[in-house]
Amino acid sequence: MRRYVTGLLLLLLVGPAMAGYKNADNWNLVSSKDDYWIKTVNENKHELLVAYHDNQAQFLLILKTDSPPPDKSLSVSIAIDRGQKQAGRLHFLEKRPERSIVRIEIDDAEKNTYISQMIAGLTLSIYFDFSSEENKNISRKISFSLKGFTVALNDLLIANDIGSLNPGWLLRHNKDRELYCLLTTNISIQAMQYRLQGESYNNVLHLIPETGYSIIDHNLGEIIEQVYKIPKKNISYVPRAEKYLMFSNCMAKPFE
Repeated sequence: MRRYVTGLLLLLLVGPAMAGYKNADNWNLVSSKDDYWIKTVNENKHELLVAYHDNQAQFLLILKTDSPPPDKSLSVSIAIDRGQKQAGRLHFLEKRPERSIVRIEIDDAEKNTYISQMIAGLTLSIYFDFSSEENKNISRKISFSLKGFTVALNDLLIANDIGSLNPGWLLRHNKDRELYCLLTTNISIQAMQYRLQGESYNNVLHLIPETGYSIIDHNLGEIIEQVYKIPKKNISYVPRAEKYLMFSNCMAKPFE
């Protein structure tokens, strides 16, 4: 349920959040055999990860440090941009060479608030309350760019909903509806991007390649045409930031 609340937050916040949006490559979707998460790496090689478990957002830090692991959880304060600092704790999970993996513990009721602030924000900062003498290799403040967070979050939500973003995997698992909506959404986003660049409908017909799936390719022109029927002022400056909403709208329609 909370993941769908996040989808609603995307709908409400994506417009103002995209103002002045430039680079969308700071956050990336990462997958293992069973899980998906998104992560970013700051200039000091610390990593911030966001994932979902049982529909609850989870926040992890991978700290680049040689310091020994703490014997208890650590108090921190977290702030988005110049917003008010909010209390949290770091719980040590695992020590690796030059790395410590910790979980950021915050109240479950506040997790959607953090996600919404990250969607609308530019920088997340974590302030450590321990003595720097005890942890010389960790700064008292660690910051992460939030540029690209919204785009990556869209992919994470879709991947969690349908199991994979790989068309071949979806086909093998008989997820025809999910495959159709994923490919249709991807084509629509490409068409929006080309339209924002000033390309005509006829040019876009040749710029977007066929997918190899007949159910999509037979309707490629119609999918692109629908994009050109949208008033240009209503197209997001970064169409990929609305991917989850577009995908969800497709999934809600009758499918034959």
